[in-house]
Amino acid sequence: MSEYVLAIDIGGTNVKAGLVDRAGNVSHMIHTPSRAAEGRDALFDVLRAIIQEQKTRAPIVAVGCGSPGCVDHYRGTIVYMQAHIPNWSGVPLARYLADWAGVPATIDNDVNLIALGEHWLGAGRGAACQLSLALGTGLGGGIVINGRLVRGARGRAAEFGHVVVRPGGEPCTCGNFGCAEVYAAPGAMARRAQWYLKSGVPTALHSARRVSAEEIITLAAQGDHLCRKLFHDALTSLAQLIWILTQTFDPDLFVIGGGMVKAGDAFFKPLRQELSSFYAAPELQPMVTIKASELGDNAGIVGAAKLAWDWLDGIDRS
Repeated sequence: MSEYVLAIDIGGTNVKAGLVDRAGNVSHMIHTPSRAAEGRDALFDVLRAIIQEQKTRAPIVAVGCGSPGCVDHYRGTIVYMQAHIPNWSGVPLARYLADWAGVPATIDNDVNLIALGEHWLGAGRGAACQLSLALGTGLGGGIVINGRLVRGARGRAAEFGHVVVRPGGEPCTCGNFGCAEVYAAPGAMARRAQWYLKSGVPTALHSARRVSAEEIITLAAQGDHLCRKLFHDALTSLAQLIWILTQTFDPDLFVIGGGMVKAGDAFFKPLRQELSSFYAAPELQPMVTIKASELGDNAGIVGAAKLAWDWLDGIDRS
């Protein structure tokens, strides 16, 4: 009989969960509202229900789970979470999951697991030093070196979205100014657009059904002045972040995921052009290799499964 781990990906809006075998095959996927805005007890009810439902489908040998926030992987605890999930800071999540499932459980930051999933079965296969960028509401990051996640001393490594790329720039939710995610995250692009719309700036976005990064990129290509500015700000900020990370880590690969990568060449071609403005000696070319995520929305589930299998095998416990 095949063995499965239960892989869970907690989001502020939804929770995804699936059964994953040792080869990374995902089955019996569940997508359900997280109820996270109601607080941790409501989210606990969702997680318990998921575990009970999945246990009726197949025996599970472990649970792997990704959560937003700063996560202490080794202690299995949520160290810090902003207001997106009330009362989530300090929760010993791994212990609760193990108690509810009756099997070992391990947790990590959700974007760390996106990076791990891409390295195992996605765009990062074979990379010696892979850096992942997740472009969504914010801008998350992950580091995989020689097949192992790099978490830092307190589990806060790869907070790439909070690298300051424009000193004294626009305010960020972290309390600083000019962070990369303020300009480069799709959610931030839409928020900035709304501010300009309220200010009466002329733009085709006034008639758009939905203000989104995808719409901004489309209208920028059509010459819309505001959208060209918003897209240019995003590209220059992202390129500067990538260049800083290149000098810091010497990666052989960046994997970028999120809604903007669906624009294809309309996103990647101008991003590479922005990167070409940074000087690199000919002997060091090519400095940067960039790929789009191959696993898409399943990357976090695949990474959570890899985390659980590694935990069972005694890998990455200390």
